[in-house]
Amino acid sequence: MKDTPMPEPLRRAVHQLVAEAVMSCQEVLRYTEPDQAHSWKRMTLYRATDTADTMNMAAMLIAAYCQRTGMSLGTLESYLQTRHQRTRAAGPRESDRQELAGMLGDPAPGMDDHEARLGYAWGQQHAKGALKPEDDPQQLFTEACLHGLRAKLCDDVDSLDGYLPPPMAAMARKVADALEVPQPAPV
Repeated sequence: MKDTPMPEPLRRAVHQLVAEAVMSCQEVLRYTEPDQAHSWKRMTLYRATDTADTMNMAAMLIAAYCQRTGMSLGTLESYLQTRHQRTRAAGPRESDRQELAGMLGDPAPGMDDHEARLGYAWGQQHAKGALKPEDDPQQLFTEACLHGLRAKLCDDVDSLDGYLPPPMAAMARKVADALEVPQPAPV
């Protein structure tokens, strides 16, 4: 079977969903800032799950197309990585609680569960990374791009100085300044 490009309507729908997910990701970051102490728990969970749901919609549209064009169920399940799927309705697992314990420096409990031990170790790695004075430049750039994009689209670039650390605000401002607001195409 010959490979064909993604059909244009599907491509546009996927682009729209990814753009929505990016905006939700930016809001997750926004609600982690100190000035959001009153609502960070509620809003980070709302926006993180909105992002997951939006990306799930994109994956299911693509999967429906693959199924329509004759992809086998086994291949489709493999590409969808269904073995890794987990429902949020089940709530946090023991490995999630252990990852948090490792992050927050709680003592490691005696654990027989291999997944929980891995979670604790991941948490310790996150905590170690948070203590380093230098941050990952790619992560900083990604965050600055998300904050700058949101500020530009909302025409609120000055707000960046109100909630971001000065180096991040400066980088996000540069990103926002470099962006042009899309104009409607002439008719």
